[in-house]
Amino acid sequence: MVDAGFYIVSDDFFNKVNDPGLMGNDQENRPHCFCFEKDGFYWMIPMSSQVTKYKAIIQNKLSTNKPCDILHVAILDDGKESAFLIQNIFPVTIEFVKREYTIGTNHLRVTSESLKNEIIKKAYNVIKLLEKGIKLLPNQQDIKAIKEKLVE
Repeated sequence: MVDAGFYIVSDDFFNKVNDPGLMGNDQENRPHCFCFEKDGFYWMIPMSSQVTKYKAIIQNKLSTNKPCDILHVAILDDGKESAFLIQNIFPVTIEFVKREYTIGTNHLRVTSESLKNEIIKKAYNVIKLLEKGIKLLPNQQDIKAIKEKLVE
């Protein structure tokens, strides 16, 4: 596993944890996820191409002078602008990582150290909130329950 790489998570994971707050996996094709390791888990941040939608949410939060750690929009090395859905972060273990997300034969990764650090910093903040039981979404994934199921 490459830190700041993008991966596809297996359907087996979604079947095992059976958490209604997780985004759908679309037969191991969606979403591809930005990955980093923390505390023995690989943390997956789903990606979206609905950049306009998420930029509006970010702008709305920022206009009220609130920080926006739940989302981030950036241009990736493939030249496409994408939204990091940090609010939808979830932990997995290695056996549930299906494969690298590739474009052609190239594994997509965040190569900018500053972008990688910014995303991971926001992710740590979101993980702290979720572990305290604070919901960021109406149908929030339960990362504590997911971690417990993975450790079983």
